[in-house]
Amino acid sequence: MLKVSMFDRNLLLKAAGTVGTLFGVVGTAVGFFDFSVKTRYHIFILFFIICFLFYILEWLSANRISDLVLKYDESTIEIKSGDIFSGKYINDDTIRIFAFNEYFDTKVDNEIISKSSLNGQVIIKEVSDIDELDRRVSDDKHLKKNEVGTNRDRSNGKKKKYKLGTIFKYNDNTMFTAMTHFDDENKANLTIQEYIRFLINFWDEVNTIYAGKTVVITLLGSGITRLDNNTYTSNQILEIILWTFYLRRIKFKKPAQLIILMDDNTNKGINYYKIRGMFNGLQK
Repeated sequence: MLKVSMFDRNLLLKAAGTVGTLFGVVGTAVGFFDFSVKTRYHIFILFFIICFLFYILEWLSANRISDLVLKYDESTIEIKSGDIFSGKYINDDTIRIFAFNEYFDTKVDNEIISKSSLNGQVIIKEVSDIDELDRRVSDDKHLKKNEVGTNRDRSNGKKKKYKLGTIFKYNDNTMFTAMTHFDDENKANLTIQEYIRFLINFWDEVNTIYAGKTVVITLLGSGITRLDNNTYTSNQILEIILWTFYLRRIKFKKPAQLIILMDDNTNKGINYYKIRGMFNGLQK
C-alpha cells in the first residue's frame, strides 16, 4: 500500500533542499574544471538522473516506515504494531489502559460488549470474577467523584454514567477508561468535540496515576464507527491523540514512556512519514 503520494509536499520540500545543495556543489565543481560544453551537458544530465533516482528511493523509503519514536521534552512516544495482551506488556513496570463505555459495562454478550473487542477480551482473559469487578466499580471512590448521572431507563447493562476519560484501576498493570457514550441500542457514539474532551481528561488522569511506569494504549477511538459518522481515518485519530498529549504537557520521565499499539492492518495504513513531518519538533 502506497501511503505517501509521489508528490507529497514534505517529500518534495526535503528533496528540493537536498537537490539544491548538490546542484550548487556540482555547479561549482564543473565550473572549476575546463570541461567542454558537451561534457558539461552530459554531467548535468547524469546529475538529474541521479536526483530522480534519489527521489524515487526517498519516496519508497517513506512508504516503508512502519513505526515511529517521537520525543517531547522528557517524554518518549513509541508508535508501532503490537498486541497489548503480549507478555512483554504484562509486568510491574507497565500500565495497560483499555477503553470501556461510560457505564463501565462488563457484560460480554456481543450486544453490550463484543467478544472480539479489546475490552471484551480483557474481561474474558483476565477478569476471574465479574461480580467482584462490578462491586469494585460501584464502590470505587474515584469513580464516585466522576459520576455524571444515572440512566434509570436503561434495561440492559449498568445505569450509572461516568465522565469520559475517567480511569478505573483494576490492578497495577490493568486499568479501564470511560471513552464512549452509549445510545438506547447500546451502540457507542461520540462527536469529535466529545472525543477531544475525552482525551484531554484522559491525559490528566494518566498524569496522576502513571507513577513512573510505561503507559500502553491502543489507537483509542479508531474502532468507533459512530465517531462523527466515521469521517475520521486512523491517521487522523493518531494525530488527535498526539496533539492532545502535547497540549496537556504530559511528561513521562525516563524510563517511563507512552506506547501506542495498533493491529497489523491498521498499522499498514498509517502514514508515518506525514506524522513524522507534523511532529518534527518532537522527533527523537
